[in-house]
Amino acid sequence: MTGARTKNDDTFDAGADEVVQACLSLEAPKSFFLYAGAGSGKTRSLKDALEEILKTVGPELARHRRQVGVITFTNAARDEILRRVSHAPIFHVATIHSFAWTLIEGRTGDIRAWLLAKIPDDLAEKKDKLTRARTDNSKANYSRDIAGLEARFTALKAVRKFTYNPNGDNIGTDALSHDEVIKMASAFLMSKEALQRIVLARYPFLLIDESQDTMKELMDALLVFEGLYRDRFALGLFGDTMQRIYPQGKPDLAAAIPETWARPEKQMNHRSRERIIRLANAVRQETDGGSQRARADKEGGYAIAYILPASTPDKLTAEMAICADMADRTGDADWTDPETVKKLTVERHMAAERLGFAPLFAAIDPVTELKTGFKDGTLGPLRLFTERILPLVEAQNAGNQFAAMAILRAHSPLLDKSELQGTKPTAQATMTAVRDAVTSLMSCFKSGTDPCCGELLSAVAEKKLFAVPDALTKALALGRLAEDENDDDARSAAWRRFLTVQFSEISIYRQYAADETRFGTHQGVKGLEFPRVMVIADDNDLRFKGAASYEKLFGAKPASANDKKNAAEGKDTAFDRTRRLLYVTCTRAEESLALVIYSDDPAAVRQTLIDKKWFTTEEVDTDIN
Repeated sequence: MTGARTKNDDTFDAGADEVVQACLSLEAPKSFFLYAGAGSGKTRSLKDALEEILKTVGPELARHRRQVGVITFTNAARDEILRRVSHAPIFHVATIHSFAWTLIEGRTGDIRAWLLAKIPDDLAEKKDKLTRARTDNSKANYSRDIAGLEARFTALKAVRKFTYNPNGDNIGTDALSHDEVIKMASAFLMSKEALQRIVLARYPFLLIDESQDTMKELMDALLVFEGLYRDRFALGLFGDTMQRIYPQGKPDLAAAIPETWARPEKQMNHRSRERIIRLANAVRQETDGGSQRARADKEGGYAIAYILPASTPDKLTAEMAICADMADRTGDADWTDPETVKKLTVERHMAAERLGFAPLFAAIDPVTELKTGFKDGTLGPLRLFTERILPLVEAQNAGNQFAAMAILRAHSPLLDKSELQGTKPTAQATMTAVRDAVTSLMSCFKSGTDPCCGELLSAVAEKKLFAVPDALTKALALGRLAEDENDDDARSAAWRRFLTVQFSEISIYRQYAADETRFGTHQGVKGLEFPRVMVIADDNDLRFKGAASYEKLFGAKPASANDKKNAAEGKDTAFDRTRRLLYVTCTRAEESLALVIYSDDPAAVRQTLIDKKWFTTEEVDTDIN
């Protein structure tokens, strides 16, 4: 009987996939939003849809040189989808920034006109801030920004071709920023009929993975485009609004979907055991009432809540005790092996504190414009350290001159090909300059010291060992930010604080950004799964800067006036954001889950968890110590 039920589980959501595939018709395209909760097999549905397209209309698309556009949120997701469809050329699979660039690349006149219209607005904003600046450093910083904008405005007329790298730094007058590319693509798609015709001719279908986190500007533009060409184009959205974790996503996406769209839904959760799914359904109930069902072969499972005082002095020891208790409760000895337990935090600041890069986190993350790049390791100024300086230092320390030379050839302006193709004396002088620059860098580590990033940056800049991004050049010129000093420009202040960070933190941060530690966050693990998961909720961490609050969600603190105002206006509140974070992290667990809550009022939290029927009294432990 169980075998039959399990087989039925495999096909339970087949109807949703059939609806998606029926929408992808060249004769009668129909847009859709596929609701696919945690563990539902959303990526498989996307892959199956692409395989069906390849089989049914692939030859016709190839004949007319048309493609199916597929937008992913990360490079890793892009690579996985390409692998699943064997890199078939009828599929254009790209990240959101790469896709946006394909829309505007080569439109030099339109790009120039957009920048010529926008830069004066940026200048006016900077000049206004300059008049209100309170410190000499802030005034110098704004003056430098103004000079840069004025120089760029003047140079725009001579730019023959604009450039953009979606995966790296964009430096120079002809280079566009990530934000500019998204804004331009969105504006052009809504306003330029010629571009609309090109997109329509190229893409009969455009499918978006993790659509709930797609930038609001571009999503709005795509919805407008779909409305204009509804009978000739299908926009397919794959996602789950409960798993929206990035602030740039469209918050009202579900409400913005037109009535004419298909809305297939997947109800199975193939990942987690039944107890974990029951918790996830209960958490979700207050948001949209959505629920999932467990597989017949995924009965049982464990979800235990541990509530500790926020003042717990040694949290790591407490968490080790919790792991031991989980091993006893579940009969799973692997809970006592730190390498087999995935610890998830509500925010990265908690992982930073535990792993040892809290000062680096505190310097950069509070600045909204730097958050996304800091999360995924793509922030340009930091990549100078993680992808150039750190690998070179590691190669030198290991005595690996081959690896060191490979890094220098790839990234150092001192080894530009034009320098090496000169006369023999010139080439020799170049190599002497390289050796001198490397020696200067490594001298920062004399006597086994741990230099600050500013010291290394000075050595790199002085010898021109690597190109230094403008943000760091400015920070170096202004100097480190003193504790009693203000800098009205948040980004400038962030990079000046960064100069004081110890270089040893760079290695830890690089490992964390690459998900090579036992800690993860809701941002980094969406779509992933682990047998044993510990979710750590700790609002009272000294470095907590987030807009979420487990203390509010669990009844230890009341709603703020701003929460009440936002709720009345239908906007996101701390309760909404925290509920989504809890859902995303808890649904990573396959077999067993420990929810560790640090609170100023453990009794109130315990009562809330039981009253909401999220946990039974036997599943709540307030005496682990």
